[in-house]
Amino acid sequence: MTSIAEKRIESLCERHKTGALHHGLILRSENLQFVEDSAFKLYKEILKVPEGINEHPDLFHLRPSGKARIITVERTRELIDLLNRTGHQSSNKVAIIHEVDRMRKEAANAFLKTLEEPPSGTYLLLLTTRPYAILPTILSRCLVVRLDQINRKQKDPDWENWLTDYEIWINLLLNRKALKKDRSTPVFMAYGLLGNLVSLLKRIADEKTKESLSAMSSTLEDKEKDAFESGLRRGIRTGMLKEISEYTRNLVTDSEKEIPNPEIHGIKLGRVIQKLEKITGLLEVNLKEESALEEFMLSSLRIWSSK
Repeated sequence: MTSIAEKRIESLCERHKTGALHHGLILRSENLQFVEDSAFKLYKEILKVPEGINEHPDLFHLRPSGKARIITVERTRELIDLLNRTGHQSSNKVAIIHEVDRMRKEAANAFLKTLEEPPSGTYLLLLTTRPYAILPTILSRCLVVRLDQINRKQKDPDWENWLTDYEIWINLLLNRKALKKDRSTPVFMAYGLLGNLVSLLKRIADEKTKESLSAMSSTLEDKEKDAFESGLRRGIRTGMLKEISEYTRNLVTDSEKEIPNPEIHGIKLGRVIQKLEKITGLLEVNLKEESALEEFMLSSLRIWSSK
């Protein structure tokens, strides 16, 4: 079955064929790899790239670089210079600006004229997982295309086992009688879940990153690879934390379960979800991962076990 995201990319391809494609597109998704893959499908249509080929002399990339993952004004000006030159093999040129939300004010100001009046046959594909962080001067000059990915859940046996153990832990905390008899087991379980979660995040991120980097151009500089890897890891982590949030909500609101004091548990659920959302936000600004996750697990323990 064709997803909504795939249909939207197909629609953009059709617009290009009829000459109606907007020259500046912001492609947004919650998953960095997914939005990049979607952009590649579109640029291949624009430049008529044969199947099996991933690069083209008239395709240009602008990426964040360094530990701060910033798109610099110097690199932005280099891209502008390349776009103003004659195309190599095509009458069209495509520039993909990866993680455009990492573009700072100086780079954005240098890019505005090109975004408003690009050279003939030039298409600018701006990719992001954080549209709210894009500068308004950039956002207002582009057409935003939302690409929601279906089946975003991680399909990993160890991850599914972790969620099962997490469910057992939550059910134990909701059982007041069992909790009165044994208060130490939930604490040990919390730290066990924490250790396994940290290991899972690392393994899954390592595997996804290795797979993605192997498919990317070998011309990437080390700083660009570091920035891409960092962004990809953050996206994977955010996706898994959102899945924990959804899983927790479903556990407590399951209509088939007879949960005592549903109103109280609803209040507790709200506090747990709020805590998780706060932790997810703090991780975006480089809070140490293990410390943040430990805070979530211990906060959850206190919230669920409280009267």
